[in-house]
Amino acid sequence: MKPFSTAYDAIKKLLKSIFGKKDKTEEAVENTEESQFQEGEQIAGETAEATEQAEQTPEAASVEEKPEETKAEEPAIEQVLASIAEEEGIKEEKISKGELDEQKKYEEEVKKRAERAAKREAEDKKKEAAEAAAEKSGDVKMVVDPVTGEEIPMGTLPKEASFLKKYMRVPTTSDDIVVAINSIVKHPDMPKNIVILGRNGFGTVKVGEDFARSFYEMGLVKSDKIAKTKAKQLNKMGLEKLAALKGGCLIIENAGLVSFNKLVEVIKDSAPENNDYVVILTGEIDSLANFFEENSDIVDSFIYLIDIHKIKERGMMHLARGYVKEKGYKADKAVFDKLKANLKSMEEGNIDRFVGRIDEVIEKCDKREEAAGGEKSKNIIPEDAN
Repeated sequence: MKPFSTAYDAIKKLLKSIFGKKDKTEEAVENTEESQFQEGEQIAGETAEATEQAEQTPEAASVEEKPEETKAEEPAIEQVLASIAEEEGIKEEKISKGELDEQKKYEEEVKKRAERAAKREAEDKKKEAAEAAAEKSGDVKMVVDPVTGEEIPMGTLPKEASFLKKYMRVPTTSDDIVVAINSIVKHPDMPKNIVILGRNGFGTVKVGEDFARSFYEMGLVKSDKIAKTKAKQLNKMGLEKLAALKGGCLIIENAGLVSFNKLVEVIKDSAPENNDYVVILTGEIDSLANFFEENSDIVDSFIYLIDIHKIKERGMMHLARGYVKEKGYKADKAVFDKLKANLKSMEEGNIDRFVGRIDEVIEKCDKREEAAGGEKSKNIIPEDAN
């Protein structure tokens, strides 16, 4: 395309719509294709001169005196401009009110999450400083009872809660688990429901299962039955399907998406006088925080919060060692190095996927030892983790 040809064509069309005749500049351009850059400057100058002359002519004066004719010309000019825009591919971007509202809502949510994160970080630093000071001084670690609000000694994890032992070296999470279990034992008439706050909406169902199994081992629930469901499935489900769960535990994954009315139904259905089961919510920390902010009426039914959203590689490896030991197996450093490498291909904090990977390694160990015959040593070797 020739330089300035697009701009020049646009000026030609505009002049023709205003004056209704071909100007001299147009004729000159049609007779030559040389020196396009200079012609562009000439076009701009002649356009300005033509406009000035038009203002001084009687014709221009009559336009000023007859606003009706001006009004008649305006649609024609608009049409020309619209035509030019269409030819050049220029589109006016329009943003609907709904889109603006959605953008505003998104920005508010980002701000809210940032504020929560900053608050959590400040609380964690304060807690870590207090723990370091207590450890240095040799004082007994004190915590707040979730039910009474009183300051009490930290205590230890009951031996019967063996499925939760592997979390005892995960910072913050270990304290939350010990406090929750000991408080539930101390206050048996209060709701035993648990909220597990994870990094994602998924990946912490295994933690819920470990609570359910520990509850049964400790005699806190009457049945070892565990039902697992995603929030969106639960929203569409009739609670008659949970009748067989009586006395057990219900785990709801990605619980921030459960509807308020459905959760109210579940709470009523899980009461001791009805089906008497424990409700364990798992999900992303901010999503669950939003849910409880918007539905404060049910907060009292969920006293115990287990924060596991900050678990990182080191915590995951503590969990891996504890899980292998819990299952009755042995493994050396080379095995755990391979498991650590597996973490790089997983979402951060996805405990479910990581434990699933360890189960695969254990299964390979079992098959290898079975094929070899003899007594099973339950000794995992690096080849099992390939």
